[in-house]
Amino acid sequence: MLNIHQIKPKRTYTGEKWKSNTSNKKRLAKDFNNRCGYCDDLDTYGGGYNVYHVEHFAPREKFKELQYTYDNLLYSCPYCNISKSNKWVGATSNENILGEEGFIDPCGKEYDDHLKRAVNGRIIYKTSIGFYMYKELKLYLKRHEILYNLEKIRLKRNQLKEKIEIKKNACLDYSILEYTYKELCVLFCEYFDLIFEEDVVHS
Repeated sequence: MLNIHQIKPKRTYTGEKWKSNTSNKKRLAKDFNNRCGYCDDLDTYGGGYNVYHVEHFAPREKFKELQYTYDNLLYSCPYCNISKSNKWVGATSNENILGEEGFIDPCGKEYDDHLKRAVNGRIIYKTSIGFYMYKELKLYLKRHEILYNLEKIRLKRNQLKEKIEIKKNACLDYSILEYTYKELCVLFCEYFDLIFEEDVVHS
């Protein structure tokens, strides 16, 4: 069982510093490694930086005073941000959990107690609170598994490419590596196509 995040997001600022989503977003993208705080989908595969959102953990519709408070902001894919919308279980911004329902800040260690990732990339819940987030954020969408595997394939493909270049320069046989590289390229394209199929199903 793996943690959701390949690299744990960490906010490098606190308080209210920049009174615009644009200013905050630049810094959030870096702090969140260009990945959604909730599902860890890399923005490269979801339309890029311009498509990703500034998510307000405690919803700005209910807590306007936190609209530009950096501690309350996340970098989020549109799927998780739109799914979460202005859902909030508490009456105050600090009441993020009531009973077995609510949301955990992805930057906290506690997030990993409730949600995990299977080796195949599928997101799974471990607790009742994890189930609530899984359901409300639609973390069951196949796209999260697909994007996880797409990135794994890309990294393996790049590693192979480097090894091929080394063998080429050393005048060594690289035919087996090249064959595997081409297979990974085909697999990468197939996974990429699956993203669009998944989007059509849920549009």
